[in-house]
Amino acid sequence: TAQGEVKIAHIITNAIKKIDGDTAPEFGKKLNFDEFVRYINWYIRKYLESKSLISFNGELEATGVVYSKHFNQIWMIGDCRAVADGRQYSNPLKIDDVYIDIRVEIVKALLRAGYNPDLLQYENISKKIIQNPKKLSSFISNPEERKKLEEYRSQRIKQALIECGFTEEEILKQDLITRFYNPRKLQEVLKNNPNMGEYGYAIFNGNYTEQKNCRVIQLPSNVKTIKLFTDGFPIDAFDRDRDISFALDATRQKAKKDPLSIGENKATHPAKLYSVRGSEKAIDDASAVIIEIQQEREKDDDERG
Repeated sequence: TAQGEVKIAHIITNAIKKIDGDTAPEFGKKLNFDEFVRYINWYIRKYLESKSLISFNGELEATGVVYSKHFNQIWMIGDCRAVADGRQYSNPLKIDDVYIDIRVEIVKALLRAGYNPDLLQYENISKKIIQNPKKLSSFISNPEERKKLEEYRSQRIKQALIECGFTEEEILKQDLITRFYNPRKLQEVLKNNPNMGEYGYAIFNGNYTEQKNCRVIQLPSNVKTIKLFTDGFPIDAFDRDRDISFALDATRQKAKKDPLSIGENKATHPAKLYSVRGSEKAIDDASAVIIEIQQEREKDDDERG
């Protein structure tokens, strides 16, 4: 489809190149966080207009982490991570924890029901059940197991809604627990919404980015190494002296120990099998960049002559 051919990461990359490349205007490098966010959303709109794809405006979404050399700041939009000279920073989506916990309980129930772990790794049955609760009985025949899962899911979603500010009366009258069984339905309410407490989160979408849900981190003037990465990596994979090779190996080791991501790995995507490297596993959605900063130092009197 036309939408599938449009890669928002590609659009945003082009937008940044235009303001930060070798031939970019100097003022582009000096955009502050507010200006940068507005510029990215403007660029997404203009790009879609130029390709006669403006109907997709607002449907394409992205999160990201950016380093501004001019302001010496890390900007976090949505769920992402960073390490600067060993100090860790993150901006997690709290709602993810709710559905992660639900997914883990479903996978455990499927294992108890006799499903092969390899099958569950290849076929994301838990996702099918989360998105369509009516399918639960198709995969788990034990009524006690189904009841247990349904009660757990209802309890986790209800607690999240209360923390978002909904009253118990609203939850009951509007049947919000059933309405938000599918996480995408709840995400529509939470994204770029400053009134959802800790559950609100920010995205780029071509229209608007709620900056209240972003993080702007001022770094020390003498910062030397900055590591920006997705939540596919465990945050401790990038310790002070660790590089991308170490981090990748760490994800592979975690994937090998917990391929279904139901133990220590539960906050990451279930492991995928490499098509090229045979049976070697790695956690999906793991990307990173390391920035080394050259610090200018003043010459002492002897060097100045």
